[in-house]
Amino acid sequence: MSHRRQLRTGAALLAAALVSASLSLAGSASAAPADGSTMNDAFAAASEEFDVPRDLLVAVGYGETHLDGHAGEPSAAGGYGVMHLVSNPERRTLERAAELTGLPAAELKRDTPSNIRGGAAVLRSYADALGLDAGERDRIGEWYPVVAEYGGADRAGTARLYADTVYGFLNQGLNRRAAGGERVGVEPRKVEPDRGEYEKARPPGVSTGDGEQAEVSVLSTDYGPAHWVAAHPNNYQPGRSAPIDKVVIHVTQGSYAGSISWFQNGSAGVSSHYVVRSSDGDVTQMVRDADTAYHARSANPSSLGIEHEGYVDNPSWFTDSMYRSSAALTRHLCDRHGIPEDRAHILGHNELPGNDHTDPGPHWNWDYYMQLVTSGGGPGLFGGSPTDFTGDGVDDIVTFTQNPEADVYVAPSTRAGFGEAKEWHDFFAPGGETPLTGDFNGDHKDDVVTFTKGPDSDVYVALSNGNTFGTATVWHDHFAPGSEVPAVGDVNGDGYDDIVTFTHDADAKVYVALSNGTDGFHTATVWHDFFAPNGEFPALGDIDGDGDDDLITFTQGTTADVYAALSNGKDAFGTGQLVHDHFAPAGELPRVGDVNGDKKDDILAFTQGTESDVYVALSDGNKYGPGVRWNDFFSPTGEFPYVGDYDGDGKDDIVTFTHNTEADVYVSVSNGTDAFVDGRKWHDFFGTPGETSL
Repeated sequence: MSHRRQLRTGAALLAAALVSASLSLAGSASAAPADGSTMNDAFAAASEEFDVPRDLLVAVGYGETHLDGHAGEPSAAGGYGVMHLVSNPERRTLERAAELTGLPAAELKRDTPSNIRGGAAVLRSYADALGLDAGERDRIGEWYPVVAEYGGADRAGTARLYADTVYGFLNQGLNRRAAGGERVGVEPRKVEPDRGEYEKARPPGVSTGDGEQAEVSVLSTDYGPAHWVAAHPNNYQPGRSAPIDKVVIHVTQGSYAGSISWFQNGSAGVSSHYVVRSSDGDVTQMVRDADTAYHARSANPSSLGIEHEGYVDNPSWFTDSMYRSSAALTRHLCDRHGIPEDRAHILGHNELPGNDHTDPGPHWNWDYYMQLVTSGGGPGLFGGSPTDFTGDGVDDIVTFTQNPEADVYVAPSTRAGFGEAKEWHDFFAPGGETPLTGDFNGDHKDDVVTFTKGPDSDVYVALSNGNTFGTATVWHDHFAPGSEVPAVGDVNGDGYDDIVTFTHDADAKVYVALSNGTDGFHTATVWHDFFAPNGEFPALGDIDGDGDDDLITFTQGTTADVYAALSNGKDAFGTGQLVHDHFAPAGELPRVGDVNGDKKDDILAFTQGTESDVYVALSDGNKYGPGVRWNDFFSPTGEFPYVGDYDGDGKDDIVTFTHNTEADVYVSVSNGTDAFVDGRKWHDFFGTPGETSL
């Protein structure tokens, strides 16, 4: 195992640099303390000197910068160092820290221990101003108003958004790498913050568990899933002087709440139409599409700007949740404004003429992002990926951490909930790879597979023994390279799941590599020469119930047609046929599963947004019937829905992973005729932000 781990470490680091799907990658070397001490020493010393809880300091620093000092370079709002000490016309915590500590501003900007000391001094000064005594300072929940003040927001709702993020880290816990590989940790604990005056200023957000009782702020009229928080009038121009013909991708050089606050600041002189959060892909709109945001100089009149939380030199901000949420937004904007979904019209800030910016920078994975934009979801969001890892006839859940540790956790189904999550593999599918599941050796226990996607495009499989996944070995040495879309299914009906890849380009070829049932996939061959071109959402499912998985594609867009091509069970898929003329239009998430237990796979659409309906169209063996609503609130935007038989009754149910700090998992079971019922929480912490869960 040690040799296997060593072989893949280089690939893991390269993949992480391309598309970090985790919050735990190392920051840049600029965060290293200059005096040779550790960052942990600096937090401990500052905590003791100013009587500020050490874990609170770490959580604030992580929320601001991911513990990266960025070599003393300022953020967009003029913030410096790990603790983001700010110097701008409206806020001067850098100068305040200098006054409190006696340290020069230049040292506070560049020296990490000094910066942490300065942040602690400012937090303590706010605590004193609010009247916290020694006993209250010992109770971390009492610091909530202090943290809200430290965020620097003018509006209570934005201040609460900032403070809730910090307290989310305290509840969730942190175990992150800082410079030089040093681990900086915070043990998870249940913290009940005393929000005081901020209790009434609820930030926006909904989750499946909230249902109709969800607290909802004003929503965007341009993009339903987004919250509406207006930028300051000084920071944008009403109206347009040119047609909208492009989307511009930015990186905030700051935190989500901090960027929202900065765009509300009348002295900023900048704004963007949308801001996307790193941890869960939450979206806030700040300038209407019809108005001109100040984000791209000469391109302002003709463009829509999307800011992404983070820093260009630290890939840990670019999570899978962010990529998927942003891609859904970009796809919506392109559909709404008639913008082609290509790289000539979806541009980085650095690609515009007459600008001096570098964002989104070298760590932004354009290939992956564009695949998500044009496919309606991309890898990991297919119609089905079977997850019965124990072989008991009931689907379980799995999450791939996709960080440098690349752990794999499984929570088996008890038929009424998911049990304790346990580690089933300690190194599989690091960031940038595409993990899926399937039974590749025919023992009725599903295994895990990962497509490395790099120049080698190897395919690794780790077989399940019912309790863990074994050693990962190469089952194919070149499959699904680049932006191709891999999938898993038994296309020849021999009881072994095979691998399929959609080239998803103008040629739209479909390749299949059949499993040999023991240790590899056969040579890939073309099974269809034109199916699911770029812009469609491909999947696999047994439409006619003959035991062979067939091809399905959702065109999405405005026509929203669904086509299928049946497998001949040997070496090809037949001619593509229209099987539904309007299902899962643009913005909805299609899935495939047998929801009525007749052995013929049906199609599902999760509308997400504020309604979050779930529609089903049943297969009659040749085509799909009318779309019927089976659930009226499940998996709002930002959550990740899938399909599986979680209660073991032979009928597929629906599951959603909230992928936020609570990391709840909800299931609604099929009644087999016309509805998903008894929607409730089946696990209270599984699939944290940045992980890939199935």
